[in-house]
Amino acid sequence: MTKAEIRAQIAEKRPDFQTLEKLSAAVVKKFQTLELFQQAKTVGVYIPLPDEVDITPLFQWLETNCVGAQTFYIPAYDEALGVYRLAEYSGELKKGKFGIPEPANPIFAPEEIDLILVPGVAFDHSGNRIGRGGGFYDRLLPQYRAVRAGICFGFQCLERIPAEPHDCKMNLIVTESLIS
Repeated sequence: MTKAEIRAQIAEKRPDFQTLEKLSAAVVKKFQTLELFQQAKTVGVYIPLPDEVDITPLFQWLETNCVGAQTFYIPAYDEALGVYRLAEYSGELKKGKFGIPEPANPIFAPEEIDLILVPGVAFDHSGNRIGRGGGFYDRLLPQYRAVRAGICFGFQCLERIPAEPHDCKMNLIVTESLIS
Protein backbone atom coordinates (compact mmCIF):
# COMPACT_ATOMS: atom_id res chain seq x y z
CA MET A 1 0.00 0.00 0.00
CA THR A 2 1.30 3.47 -0.85
CA LYS A 3 1.50 6.38 1.57
CA ALA A 4 -1.36 8.10 -0.28
CA GLU A 5 -3.53 4.99 0.04
CA ILE A 6 -2.73 4.78 3.76
CA ARG A 7 -3.68 8.45 4.23
CA ALA A 8 -7.04 7.74 2.52
CA GLN A 9 -7.59 4.59 4.61
CA ILE A 10 -6.95 6.47 7.87
CA ALA A 11 -9.29 9.30 6.78
CA GLU A 12 -12.05 6.72 6.25
CA LYS A 13 -11.45 5.23 9.72
CA ARG A 14 -11.46 8.62 11.47
CA PRO A 15 -14.37 8.93 13.88
CA ASP A 16 -16.38 12.10 14.45
CA PHE A 17 -14.75 15.01 16.25
CA GLN A 18 -16.65 14.39 19.50
CA THR A 19 -15.16 10.89 19.63
CA LEU A 20 -11.71 12.28 18.76
CA GLU A 21 -12.02 14.67 21.71
CA LYS A 22 -12.66 11.76 24.10
CA LEU A 23 -9.81 9.75 22.57
CA SER A 24 -7.49 12.77 22.90
CA ALA A 25 -8.20 12.93 26.62
CA ALA A 26 -7.30 9.23 26.93
CA VAL A 27 -4.05 9.69 24.97
CA VAL A 28 -3.08 12.66 27.15
CA LYS A 29 -3.79 10.62 30.29
CA LYS A 30 -1.59 7.78 28.98
CA PHE A 31 1.20 10.22 28.07
CA GLN A 32 1.13 11.77 31.54
CA THR A 33 2.18 8.42 33.03
CA LEU A 34 5.50 8.41 31.19
CA GLU A 35 8.45 9.18 33.46
CA LEU A 36 10.30 10.44 30.39
CA PHE A 37 7.60 13.04 29.89
CA GLN A 38 7.36 14.00 33.56
CA GLN A 39 11.11 14.61 33.81
CA ALA A 40 11.55 16.44 30.51
CA LYS A 41 12.74 20.02 30.89
CA THR A 42 12.58 20.95 27.21
CA VAL A 43 9.67 19.58 25.21
CA GLY A 44 8.93 20.06 21.53
CA VAL A 45 5.16 20.16 21.03
CA TYR A 46 2.72 21.06 18.29
CA ILE A 47 -0.45 23.10 18.03
CA PRO A 48 -2.97 20.42 17.05
CA LEU A 49 -5.09 20.42 13.95
CA PRO A 50 -8.72 19.30 14.46
CA ASP A 51 -7.96 15.70 13.44
CA GLU A 52 -4.82 15.35 15.63
CA VAL A 53 -4.49 14.45 19.29
CA ASP A 54 -5.17 17.62 21.28
CA ILE A 55 -2.06 17.79 23.48
CA THR A 56 -2.67 21.29 24.83
CA PRO A 57 -3.82 19.93 28.26
CA LEU A 58 -0.29 18.48 28.62
CA PHE A 59 1.23 21.98 28.74
CA GLN A 60 -0.71 22.96 31.84
CA TRP A 61 -0.32 19.52 33.43
CA LEU A 62 3.46 19.68 33.12
CA GLU A 63 3.59 23.20 34.50
CA THR A 64 1.58 22.27 37.60
CA ASN A 65 2.62 18.66 38.32
CA CYS A 66 6.29 18.34 37.53
CA VAL A 67 9.36 19.44 39.43
CA GLY A 68 11.37 22.22 37.86
CA ALA A 69 10.63 24.48 34.94
CA GLN A 70 9.59 23.05 31.61
CA THR A 71 10.08 24.97 28.40
CA PHE A 72 7.88 24.17 25.43
CA TYR A 73 8.92 24.66 21.83
CA ILE A 74 6.72 24.59 18.74
CA PRO A 75 7.65 24.63 15.07
CA ALA A 76 8.21 28.05 13.53
CA TYR A 77 9.55 29.05 10.16
CA ASP A 78 13.04 30.53 10.35
CA GLU A 79 13.15 33.08 7.52
CA ALA A 80 16.92 33.45 7.77
CA LEU A 81 17.57 29.73 7.16
CA GLY A 82 14.47 28.97 5.10
CA VAL A 83 13.48 25.98 7.29
CA TYR A 84 11.24 25.14 10.20
CA ARG A 85 12.85 25.01 13.63
CA LEU A 86 11.54 24.71 17.15
CA ALA A 87 10.86 28.06 18.81
CA GLU A 88 9.93 28.80 22.40
CA TYR A 89 6.18 28.68 23.00
CA SER A 90 5.11 31.84 24.80
CA GLY A 91 1.37 31.59 24.28
CA GLU A 92 1.35 34.49 21.83
CA LEU A 93 0.88 33.03 18.35
CA LYS A 94 0.60 34.37 14.81
CA LYS A 95 -0.38 32.69 11.56
CA GLY A 96 2.84 31.29 10.09
CA LYS A 97 4.13 30.70 6.58
CA PHE A 98 1.66 27.90 5.76
CA GLY A 99 -1.16 29.09 8.01
CA ILE A 100 0.17 27.06 10.95
CA PRO A 101 0.18 28.95 14.28
CA GLU A 102 3.68 29.78 15.50
CA PRO A 103 5.28 32.14 18.04
CA ALA A 104 4.85 35.80 17.19
CA ASN A 105 8.49 36.54 18.09
CA PRO A 106 10.36 33.25 17.78
CA ILE A 107 13.27 32.46 20.08
CA PHE A 108 14.74 29.33 18.57
CA ALA A 109 15.58 26.24 20.61
CA PRO A 110 19.03 24.82 21.28
CA GLU A 111 20.03 21.61 19.49
CA GLU A 112 19.36 19.55 22.59
CA ILE A 113 15.71 19.01 23.43
CA ASP A 114 14.65 16.30 25.87
CA LEU A 115 11.51 15.16 24.07
CA ILE A 116 9.63 16.00 20.88
CA LEU A 117 5.96 15.05 20.48
CA VAL A 118 5.25 14.30 16.84
CA PRO A 119 1.81 14.10 15.22
CA GLY A 120 1.18 12.00 12.15
CA VAL A 121 -1.40 10.37 9.94
CA ALA A 122 -0.18 6.81 10.59
CA PHE A 123 2.51 4.99 12.58
CA ASP A 124 3.71 1.41 12.75
CA HIS A 125 5.21 -0.64 15.57
CA SER A 126 8.73 -0.14 14.22
CA GLY A 127 8.50 3.62 14.74
CA ASN A 128 7.83 4.54 11.12
CA ARG A 129 5.56 7.52 10.53
CA ILE A 130 3.51 8.92 7.69
CA GLY A 131 2.74 12.62 7.89
CA ARG A 132 0.63 14.82 5.67
CA GLY A 133 3.05 14.53 2.78
CA GLY A 134 5.17 17.68 2.93
CA GLY A 135 8.22 16.23 4.69
CA PHE A 136 7.94 18.93 7.36
CA TYR A 137 8.91 16.77 10.36
CA ASP A 138 11.45 14.76 8.34
CA ARG A 139 13.40 18.01 7.86
CA LEU A 140 12.74 19.35 11.37
CA LEU A 141 13.59 16.33 13.54
CA PRO A 142 17.22 15.75 12.44
CA GLN A 143 18.10 19.22 13.75
CA TYR A 144 17.62 18.06 17.35
CA ARG A 145 18.98 15.45 19.72
CA ALA A 146 15.77 14.34 21.42
CA VAL A 147 13.56 11.37 22.10
CA ARG A 148 10.90 11.34 19.37
CA ALA A 149 7.45 10.34 20.56
CA GLY A 150 4.75 9.73 17.99
CA ILE A 151 1.42 10.64 19.52
CA CYS A 152 -1.74 9.42 17.83
CA PHE A 153 -5.04 7.58 18.07
CA GLY A 154 -5.12 3.79 18.09
CA PHE A 155 -6.80 3.61 14.67
CA GLN A 156 -3.73 5.36 13.24
CA CYS A 157 -1.39 2.49 14.22
CA LEU A 158 -0.84 -0.06 11.51
CA GLU A 159 1.19 -3.25 11.46
CA ARG A 160 3.57 -1.93 8.80
CA ILE A 161 3.84 1.20 6.70
CA PRO A 162 6.29 2.02 3.90
CA ALA A 163 9.38 3.96 4.90
CA GLU A 164 11.95 5.78 2.82
CA PRO A 165 15.55 6.57 3.80
CA HIS A 166 14.72 10.22 4.62
CA ASP A 167 11.80 9.28 6.93
CA CYS A 168 12.55 9.90 10.62
CA LYS A 169 11.68 7.05 12.98
CA MET A 170 10.02 7.54 16.33
CA ASN A 171 11.57 6.18 19.53
CA LEU A 172 8.13 5.42 20.94
CA ILE A 173 4.47 5.60 19.98
CA VAL A 174 1.71 6.59 22.42
CA THR A 175 -2.02 6.05 21.85
CA GLU A 176 -4.99 5.86 24.17
CA SER A 177 -4.25 2.17 24.78
CA LEU A 178 -0.61 1.64 23.86
CA ILE A 179 2.91 2.75 24.66
CA SER A 180 5.39 1.04 22.35
